[in-house]
Amino acid sequence: MEEINSLKAEEQQCHGGGGGGGRVSQAIAMLVATAVTAQAAYRARHAPWDLAFVLFAYAGLGLLFLCLSMHERLPQPAAADDDGEAVRRRRRWLKMAVWALSTALSAAFAWRVAAVMPAPAMKAAVWGMTSTVAVAGFYLLFAYRPAAISSYSELETCKHEQASSKLDQIL
Repeated sequence: MEEINSLKAEEQQCHGGGGGGGRVSQAIAMLVATAVTAQAAYRARHAPWDLAFVLFAYAGLGLLFLCLSMHERLPQPAAADDDGEAVRRRRRWLKMAVWALSTALSAAFAWRVAAVMPAPAMKAAVWGMTSTVAVAGFYLLFAYRPAAISSYSELETCKHEQASSKLDQIL
């Protein structure tokens, strides 16, 4: 029983106390985004393309937050049971959604930034950087496999001694 209490205390120390802190900060972030979006939409109300961009960015950001939140709440998949396979499929689907949403948002912002660039070389640089980020994100999310790591559970603790060797393997 004492071990369980010490693990709970360590969890609170690592993650800042209450279990709802993440949700509160997400709610505050979305409230701020909603207020900023409402203000931008009001200013862009006579320019349909600007209004569409503002609403697309807001919807994409909201969906991205939702997918990330859902991914964070998924339990660690069990070794070889059907529930573990379902969790792994759901994780993969959410990772694909996160990549697609972040790529779409990056492309939308690149489109807006490239439109105001004075030289074609600068426009090409904006699109080149955006493409690089999208391809690197895809590679890191779906193709890259870190060195053989026996367990990720050590990475989820605050114990630096245990996690540092595993982090060195990943990096």
